[in-house]
Amino acid sequence: MSIEEQPTVKQLRQQLNTLGIILRINKVLKLLGLGSKKIAEIEPKYAEIRQQIGEYTEYPRKFNVYFSDDGWLAHDSLDFEVLKRAVDEYEKKGKDKAVAILLDHYGPDQVSERLFFFNHVEELRIRHKLIDYALAEDRAGRHYSAVPLLLIVIDGAMNDATGKGFHATDITLDVWDSLMVADGSIYKIKEIFQKGRKKTRTELIDMPYRNGILHGMDLGYDNPIVTAKCWCFLFVVRDWLLSKQSEAKRKKAFQEETRRHSFREITTKLAHTSRLQEAIKAWEPRSISPGYIDSVNSSSMASDGSPESVVLECLAFWKKRNYGKMAELFWTKLAENPKMYAREVRQQFEQIGVNYYSIIHIDDKAPAISEINVEVYGGNQNSNISYWTFRMIQEDENGNPVPANMAGGRWQIVSIRESKDGIEK
Repeated sequence: MSIEEQPTVKQLRQQLNTLGIILRINKVLKLLGLGSKKIAEIEPKYAEIRQQIGEYTEYPRKFNVYFSDDGWLAHDSLDFEVLKRAVDEYEKKGKDKAVAILLDHYGPDQVSERLFFFNHVEELRIRHKLIDYALAEDRAGRHYSAVPLLLIVIDGAMNDATGKGFHATDITLDVWDSLMVADGSIYKIKEIFQKGRKKTRTELIDMPYRNGILHGMDLGYDNPIVTAKCWCFLFVVRDWLLSKQSEAKRKKAFQEETRRHSFREITTKLAHTSRLQEAIKAWEPRSISPGYIDSVNSSSMASDGSPESVVLECLAFWKKRNYGKMAELFWTKLAENPKMYAREVRQQFEQIGVNYYSIIHIDDKAPAISEINVEVYGGNQNSNISYWTFRMIQEDENGNPVPANMAGGRWQIVSIRESKDGIEK
């Protein structure tokens, strides 16, 4: 299936075509003195939007045509500007110049800046140690060890997710509306991993032949090109795993978004939008007195439904080292799966001991945003003092921000960052 045939791309094209028809009708109506000024204002942006959408579908297709046979594959997390630059360079100056861009992008310095991408996939998160080892070996130029490590990670992650490795002949890789399946990116890896390499070869190779390398048949694999392509493969696998895990949710959301809405649904949505705008206009920051903060600290309790009440709850869990419960208090957009996110919370905060804590400042920054500054005493006899800023957001049942003065929201944590004196200006 091509990128153009992906459901979301087709839907976007249909919406653009509909908008184009509306713009043409509006031009005719303007001649009769009946056109809409607001619709006319969209027209200059229309051509720009069409061009951008064309680029976002055409460039990945070209990229795979130019590079996929050599083991470079388009994928979701590949920086579009890098992809675009490689395609343009290929067309202007040839293949070698374009490949130099890709070798740099998948070189150790740039890969190190994107290592956190792997934290979002459990199958890769648990193999982070091996990924770190591979990066260290790549930096040191020890490609003879970096390449097998990356192939092992890919094999293991796919086995965990599908019950089979890429080298299995009957592995199923279909996934709904995914760039990794469009134009066959993921299948290219499958072909390379399944390729029979039964004869010992000593000549230099530039493809990460899994069977030949791990079975000791391809002896000339230890070079930066093969290592870079292994990194590319690992990012493709990461993106495919994310697409597979979110497949049902994405499909349901797409069906909801594209189905015809009833008149009642439309009016309900408009009414909600109107209430939201009214709440934003009516919102004012609270006047927080020192007395209120003193009472909160002395009782370890705050007003129900307030951001500081969630902060106190989080601090209590932090003191008990209950990182799972801490993770449940983070914004839904960050921690869709609190059980998985608990690992990140543990990694960030387990080195900080909490014996005693107190709130020192509360600042309502915006209708849906508040910041709470706290001091934490830890270590022996509370000798270590650190200061932390909790950035809070009020969300609705779908995780979308809603004003503090609008009913039905709940406060969640966006971030907890250390500060020098407890109050960031």
